[in-house]
Amino acid sequence: MDGEGSVVEDENPFKSPEKKRRFTSFQSSWKSSFDWIAESRRGPQHVTCKICGCDFTISHGGRHDIQRHASSEKHRQNSKHVLYVRSTQGHDEQNSCATKVTAAETAFVSMIAEHNLSFTCGEHILKFIKKHCADPEVVKKISCGGTKAACIARDVMGPKYQNDVVAMCRKLPFCVYLDKNMDWGEEKLLVILVGFFDVDLEKNVIRFLDMPRCVSETSQAVFDCLMETMRKFNVPAGNLVAFSSENDASMIGTEDSVLSRLKSVSPGIVNLGGVCHLAEICSNVGVEALSAPLAELVSDIHSYFSSSAHKQHRLKTLGVLVDLELLKTIKCAPVRWLHLSKVIKHVSDLWPALLPYFINCESRASKVELISERLQNQELRLVFLYLQFALQPLCQFHSKLQNRDSRLVTLHEDVNRIIQLYAGRLLKPEAAAKFITERDLSLLDDADGLLQNEAMHLGSEVGEYLRVHAGSLTDTDTVKNIYKKAALFCTAVLKKMLQNSAEHYSLLKNAGVFLNPDSKLKLSGKLALHLASQVGMCLTGEEEYQLLDEFSVYQLSDTIDVKTESNPHVNDTNACVVKYWGTVLKQMCGSEGELPIFKKLMLVLLCLPHSHAEPQRAFSIVQKVKAEVRHCLTLKALIGLLSIKMNEDRECFEVQYPTEILEAAKKATSVYNKEHKSLK
Repeated sequence: MDGEGSVVEDENPFKSPEKKRRFTSFQSSWKSSFDWIAESRRGPQHVTCKICGCDFTISHGGRHDIQRHASSEKHRQNSKHVLYVRSTQGHDEQNSCATKVTAAETAFVSMIAEHNLSFTCGEHILKFIKKHCADPEVVKKISCGGTKAACIARDVMGPKYQNDVVAMCRKLPFCVYLDKNMDWGEEKLLVILVGFFDVDLEKNVIRFLDMPRCVSETSQAVFDCLMETMRKFNVPAGNLVAFSSENDASMIGTEDSVLSRLKSVSPGIVNLGGVCHLAEICSNVGVEALSAPLAELVSDIHSYFSSSAHKQHRLKTLGVLVDLELLKTIKCAPVRWLHLSKVIKHVSDLWPALLPYFINCESRASKVELISERLQNQELRLVFLYLQFALQPLCQFHSKLQNRDSRLVTLHEDVNRIIQLYAGRLLKPEAAAKFITERDLSLLDDADGLLQNEAMHLGSEVGEYLRVHAGSLTDTDTVKNIYKKAALFCTAVLKKMLQNSAEHYSLLKNAGVFLNPDSKLKLSGKLALHLASQVGMCLTGEEEYQLLDEFSVYQLSDTIDVKTESNPHVNDTNACVVKYWGTVLKQMCGSEGELPIFKKLMLVLLCLPHSHAEPQRAFSIVQKVKAEVRHCLTLKALIGLLSIKMNEDRECFEVQYPTEILEAAKKATSVYNKEHKSLK
């Protein structure tokens, strides 16, 4: 028998001939229908069942023999067993993978905790790993220890970001933000930030420029340090159009200050410091006008309870919880009452519980007696209640200025609204209207124009207290005094607000109108010229005519609507305006040399600093990086880290660095490796 179609013959020639028998052989095509069969070692008339582990003949039925074996009880039972084993193995593999993932996550959290990293930082690291470490070869070869990382940050990436900022300062008008309160061991450092309007990003940005050593904190030393930095980077002094710093006489005073020295170099430089700190300054002068021991009472209460856990526990048993951390903020010098509105409310809420506590206190020490006496003073109690109401508009105004978006368009209206509000609380309607129009401070001292006590609104808390305690207050001067103090508060706030905003009142008003797209067709060319003069743009006669022509081109251009479906989040007036001007500057002034004077005017207006919130956030980042980082690093390495952190808006895992930076990183690490080997 030699296979399918072979014939077996009888050896006896005398027998009668019989019908020839044909036997079936294995065919490879059957494997597509029965994946569990294989060729047998016993020959082509047999097959091997991989499930049962046996051979069986197919010589008679061929494919039918295979089907008959598949339907046998033995094969069915073995098939079930094989399926079970396979599913178990797959489940084990899944469990093994899940266990490995959990182990990796646990180790990752341990790493975050060990290095005191935030969970957000951990999330970014994972995204970075998934993007840059997908190639096993990269993972095997990557090595970035502390020294190598410092080398890349100090010599490559830091200078790259710093040079990018310098390039922007060379071609755009910018504002300088200074902070001189930075120590580096025994040395003083000057933190220099710059702000400018980034047309591509369509927003005002604040960038880290440099942090040079400063010999002292005097105005002359700070000024010299700033000028030396600008010379080092070859930044034109004419591009410095605005200045902002803390509310300090040595920085922004009218004489012998950094600002006065800058104005000697660039007379047109703008400083809106009075507006930046307006709410804070007004709240302080308002509280001072009350002549009440507010800070002393809060400080004494804090000192009394913070000195003993037993005293705190005793107060808790009465159902009263004193927030000592909140009260502790009163000890900051100088006291900033705008930031202490929560303290005022907290003490006012605790007053009903604190009063009987100190009256019945076993200890009669002088401090306890003083606290008890002040808590029993109804006039002082009314002052606390009144301040919750009186400080609220200033707090709201301050919160608006904390917004990251520019508020230059509505800033004039916001200031006016505050003035109208306090004038309405103090003056009769006719006098208030005249005061707002003429801005004459003498009207505040005219008794005939002041509201009568019963016409003044001191807030619902004061009104409720006067109603409840009407009987005990009839024969005292307490009621008269609280109205008098309210008048003093409003008067002090209004005077300071007008004094601090008077210098830039016209600029704020004109800038708000000019930047508002809704006023586009109502503007005049004279306003453009006046604004250019207000922001220090010294134009020749020819340049003035050129500005008028360029302004006409803008005024008669197609209206740009930024409230599109692609920008549904742009609803706030100020955010719309910033987006609008970003689009205008890209579309109309995008080409080199197109509308140059008009473009510069708009870039100057858009970079004017009118809020200190964003610079303060930036200075806080500098302090944090300096505190957390490694004192073992050099100043240059620290500057490199700050340049990378503060001058990049994209997430770390989204940044694609150009080839020249990657080549520079290779060279920097190669130099380090050579030096490192030579030391061995």
